[in-house]
Amino acid sequence: MKENKDNIDKWLKFLNPENLKENLMFSSLYIASFEAFKDYVVDTVKFFFNTGFADGEYTFSEDYSTKVKALDKSIVKATLLWLQDLEAIDAKDIETFDSLRQYRNKLSHELMTLLFEGLPEELPEKFVQLIALRVKIEKWWIMNIEIPTNPDFDSSPEIKEDDITTSSQMFNQLIFDMLSGDEKKASYYQNEFKKRFK
Repeated sequence: MKENKDNIDKWLKFLNPENLKENLMFSSLYIASFEAFKDYVVDTVKFFFNTGFADGEYTFSEDYSTKVKALDKSIVKATLLWLQDLEAIDAKDIETFDSLRQYRNKLSHELMTLLFEGLPEELPEKFVQLIALRVKIEKWWIMNIEIPTNPDFDSSPEIKEDDITTSSQMFNQLIFDMLSGDEKKASYYQNEFKKRFK
């Protein structure tokens, strides 16, 4: 009897349009953010080794193959291990990434089942961890690679990590504001865009 009631409750939740939209939106946002994280990490490090452009393609130094790609068969994992060697992240961060990857795979491969059964309770926490890991790498990269190699910063006052707001932080804030239930927040960016470009 209890099992039958549980099934009815699951169907009622699944058939609730708002609940279904919210679950689809959140799971899609997590998957998209995870893929964007992988692209950011791989491309940022890869282009650190860029040596130019020839015959319609970018060229990269041999160091990219020997110092990064050689670290693991997965280019994402290899890149994270290279960042660990530079102390941008630590072993715990790589464990976190592995856990985040498992959640991404679960959402991708079992989405229809999860929409009916309910999304994992830990998913919001995992999403926060994903954002935090990307921001950690972004801030380290800005502080240790971009600022020291850019002469425009030579005469600037000392910049502290807390002073930096990364592009992903701004983008995530924009997304969360637009998806919030606050109509004023949700429409703010579109209204401002219209004012500037109409």
